[in-house]
Amino acid sequence: MSNESRRRTLWQALGLYAAGSWVLLQVVDVLTQNIPLPSWVFLLTLGLLAAGLPVTVATAVIQGRAAAQAQESPSADRASGAHRIFTWANLVRGGVVALAVWGVAVTGWLLASRDSGDGWDVVAGLEEIERLTNDADFTAAYDIARELDPQVGNDSVRTAMWEMVSRTLTVSSEPAGATVLRRDYAPIDAPWEELGTTPVTVERYPFGRSRVRLELKGRESIEVALVSGVLAEAGPFQMAPSGSMPEGMIPVQGGEAYLFVPGLEQLPALDIPDYFLGRLEVTNREYEEFVDGGGYDDPACWTHPFEDGGRTLSFEEAMDRFVDRTGRPGPSTWEAGTYPDGTADHPVGGVSWYEAEAYACFRGMSLPTVYHWYWEADPLRGAPAVPLSNFDGEGPAPVGSYGGMTRSGTLDMAGNVREWVRNTDGEGRFIIGGGSEDPRYAFNDAVTSPPFDRSAANGLRLALYPDSTGLEAASARIEPEFRDYTVEAPVSDEVFDVYRQLYDYDRTALNAELVSTDTTELWVRQRLDLDAAYEGPRLTLFVYVPADASGPVQPIMFFPGSGDIYQRDYANLSPGVFDFVIRSGRAFIYPAYLGTWERGTELSSDVQNTSAMYRDHVISWSKDFRRAVDYLATRDDMDMDAVGYLGISWGGAMGPIMVAMDERVRAAVFYVGGLMMQQVQPSADPFNFLPRVTAPTLLFNGRYDSFFPYEASIVPFAEHLGVSGEEKRVVVTDANHFVLSFNRNDSIREALDWFDRWLGEVN
Repeated sequence: MSNESRRRTLWQALGLYAAGSWVLLQVVDVLTQNIPLPSWVFLLTLGLLAAGLPVTVATAVIQGRAAAQAQESPSADRASGAHRIFTWANLVRGGVVALAVWGVAVTGWLLASRDSGDGWDVVAGLEEIERLTNDADFTAAYDIARELDPQVGNDSVRTAMWEMVSRTLTVSSEPAGATVLRRDYAPIDAPWEELGTTPVTVERYPFGRSRVRLELKGRESIEVALVSGVLAEAGPFQMAPSGSMPEGMIPVQGGEAYLFVPGLEQLPALDIPDYFLGRLEVTNREYEEFVDGGGYDDPACWTHPFEDGGRTLSFEEAMDRFVDRTGRPGPSTWEAGTYPDGTADHPVGGVSWYEAEAYACFRGMSLPTVYHWYWEADPLRGAPAVPLSNFDGEGPAPVGSYGGMTRSGTLDMAGNVREWVRNTDGEGRFIIGGGSEDPRYAFNDAVTSPPFDRSAANGLRLALYPDSTGLEAASARIEPEFRDYTVEAPVSDEVFDVYRQLYDYDRTALNAELVSTDTTELWVRQRLDLDAAYEGPRLTLFVYVPADASGPVQPIMFFPGSGDIYQRDYANLSPGVFDFVIRSGRAFIYPAYLGTWERGTELSSDVQNTSAMYRDHVISWSKDFRRAVDYLATRDDMDMDAVGYLGISWGGAMGPIMVAMDERVRAAVFYVGGLMMQQVQPSADPFNFLPRVTAPTLLFNGRYDSFFPYEASIVPFAEHLGVSGEEKRVVVTDANHFVLSFNRNDSIREALDWFDRWLGEVN
């Protein structure tokens, strides 16, 4: 054999070895992605391949020389020498042995890690992290990730794991240099963990709510309830010089304050400047200083007319009412001019609105306004404070003894005692937050009481406004819209038949046009434009079909939350968290309802009102919905005997109209739906449509929903549904409006089980 032939044999062997090594490394990489392996597995693979390389080279060279000798001297004896050891057969046997060593090592590690009681199996741990994050139990998920981290050998798996439970967060302060401490929001005695000094960037800050404390010598300490996962920065926190803060007060950073409270959502937002709010409720000990200081004798701080039943009382007449159980000046809960033994640090209770105002004046402060109170309480996101607050039914507790902290560091805004605020509704005064014997959802309710009401649960908290900009508007009279659905009744069938005619439309040609098609591993999405059932822009419809669908699929009609009203670009439209519908093997049908996305109109809110504009939009939404179902009926890939409805928030509230007006819907799921508190024209009122719902319906709600209060909204919604027995299921969880964040696993399971039951299981 020539030298050129031997070189060719060597390069061929090296080429085959390189190709085989590349394939093996790819297999290891795939295994590492799907079965997380420690870093030494990859190093072991490289070591074995490195050890095999010189053996392969030696075998190729020696066998090449042997072949050349055989060609030059066929009778020569080649049964001795290195070529007897370095044979291709022995090379293959060595490769098998190396592979066996690799397999035994990896399998042993997997078995050892799975059976070890010292930590999580990696695969099981990752699955548990996903389950916990879906249920918003970020603390437990983060703890598992921290325990699992040393066992995860693949960087991409580690990155994905930490992205499920944390994000990068920068905490800053003015001045800089403050020590930052963090601990879990619950339990309240969780240990503090030092994060560094400001400005500090934490690469893996846990999602969810936690308590953060900033300390700096010569400055007032700050403790806040911080929700991570939304912002990449917290601060800068203003560290006031020691002794410069009003005693017992905390600073609250102002902003655009909305009232996400039932009956008040229709009110405009107000820009409020920074202000101070009492960290705790006023105590008996503190109020005693007002009593002992002659507060009930000096009219200087009693600046509001004493109005009762259309009559104005004199100062003396009013003071005759503001006495304790023994007729002495003081709260109604006191006796002999003082509070009961052992209650000095309990919140004062049994005071009227007039007394609360006078006490605030005595301290040189004010009562909060509705806007300032709710801006800090933040009931939309403040549900985690409720389980840690005093709703035990055993009366008030010492202030601050419960751990329900709201965002700027106040305590007891939920429960303990109700708190008077400045605003009136014309007759009563707002008293909010709920007391210890009130139901937990009282935290979300904006209720009023007569200003002379001296119930034992009536207390107060102080506010101070260094900048009075906008204070007059924030203190103005507020007339909440409230409907007592316990005394209302849906309209009769005869009247409803008249309303139904408003929703009729001519079944004209759809003129459907396929605009685009997009494909992912999960779905095929088609955008279609078709003629609407009214004069106006064409209806845009997005149809998501599972990528692996092989026959007719069950279409689930979607009605979104009100955020779609403010969207204007279809590029941002996606199933989002509702992709579980597609993963279940069903089609997800997403119409762009009039007033949403690129079909925007003058509509600016989902809050119902009595205008003709709003009524006409409701009717158009129903027509959009049914027009979309009309289109689905023209397709061979849709199972029209199994049409479902899925609505969330706004879509849950509108669900009764959509489902009642289209009998083709065979099952419905309403996430956090309920009855709104605002008046609306009867023909567009979901309350009148509830009894006409005939499809089996699942309601999934949060007990502390800040939009749909449980007793006033959710209960009558469920009671008036036109289905009963096994065709109606009501699930109420200990969450606020965001049940898909707090109870994702349960909410998905309930919805899919409901569709499986009433539409049929998907193959």
